Amino acid sequence: MGLGFFLYVFAEGILFAFFLYWSFIIANGAYYHLKCKGRSAKMPVFEYPMISIIMPVKNEEKTLPFSIDSIIKNDYPKDKMEIIIVEDGSVDRTYDIAKNYEGLYPGLIKVYKLESNDKGKAGALNFGAKMATSRILVFVDADTRIGRDYLKKAVAKFLTDKRVLVGLTAVRNRKRNWLSFMVSLESDLINYIIRGSEKLGLPSPIVGYSLVIDKEILEKVGGFRKSLTEDIDLWARLVMSKVKVGSFEGVVYIEPPATITDFFKQRLRWYKGYIDTLDLYFKVPRDKKTFHMIMYLAMPLFGALSTLLSIGFSLLKSLYLLYSIAGFTLNYVGVFIIVLIYLKYFYKEKIDSLKVKYSMFSYLYFILMSLSTIAALFSKVLGIEIKWHRKPR
Repeated sequence: MGLGFFLYVFAEGILFAFFLYWSFIIANGAYYHLKCKGRSAKMPVFEYPMISIIMPVKNEEKTLPFSIDSIIKNDYPKDKMEIIIVEDGSVDRTYDIAKNYEGLYPGLIKVYKLESNDKGKAGALNFGAKMATSRILVFVDADTRIGRDYLKKAVAKFLTDKRVLVGLTAVRNRKRNWLSFMVSLESDLINYIIRGSEKLGLPSPIVGYSLVIDKEILEKVGGFRKSLTEDIDLWARLVMSKVKVGSFEGVVYIEPPATITDFFKQRLRWYKGYIDTLDLYFKVPRDKKTFHMIMYLAMPLFGALSTLLSIGFSLLKSLYLLYSIAGFTLNYVGVFIIVLIYLKYFYKEKIDSLKVKYSMFSYLYFILMSLSTIAALFSKVLGIEIKWHRKPR
């Protein structure tokens, strides 16, 4: 019963409280989402307002046409929308493709080229917002596709006085390999966190590729700021400014990295951005919404701590190698079983051999996220710059 044992128990207690908190949020979100799916967004809108869809682009020649087409094919009235494309230093045919669409759809699509932009994606986003003629701003990415009823669902919810909204995410290449499969499951958990947060009166975390916001509110909080995760940085300022952040049922389809290397580089940037935001805005929470924000920003750190405790501690402190192997096996099998239960009762899917095979990598996926968090933490401490990594198409 030494100091090491006490620290171990203390750390496990903190982790238990952390995961209990998010389990409660996720459970509420899952219930709310599955119960209201397909119903809550069918609110009638008798006169659709003008909206501005803003898309920053850079080296997206392969995905840009699909993204623009998904907006054009949306069922929102075309005379009530404008698509603002902000090109930011591409070295491929992205700008030419965008200009071609502008010629095909004059008045609907407006293309701007930033000759000089030292503020990265945040600068392109702010420029697009400045050019927008509508108060309702819809931000999307050039490597995503929106659902056909995405815009109508967004506006219907916006008009109920929810002036900052985040949509839901679905993975297009879910069955490409085990990594894409696990990303899709994680995306569903994030969807449940988004829905559960709103249901409990807490701010829903935002994602930059599916954001609807009142132009006045965006300007009031200072717009986007240069960051590895400009969307999370914006969310933190919205929460601290006591702005309500809700959700809607519109779906954005993404295609995440499908290789371990690209996945690691992407998460390294994300989690470094989380850590930077936490460091920049952390303060002792005085209300439940700020506490919720801090808990979300700290999520990667708690995940990494869990991995270190479940694997590293037993390997370093165990007197018997067999005990360490047994502990690792229990963790692996436990996560595997949880994923299968999730597929069976939340996805309502038949458990076939492919899903079983992919689910066997679930613990490895968790370790990959933890390792990228640890690498991000080291880069923060050592002052190592993390650059934006774009996955290959």
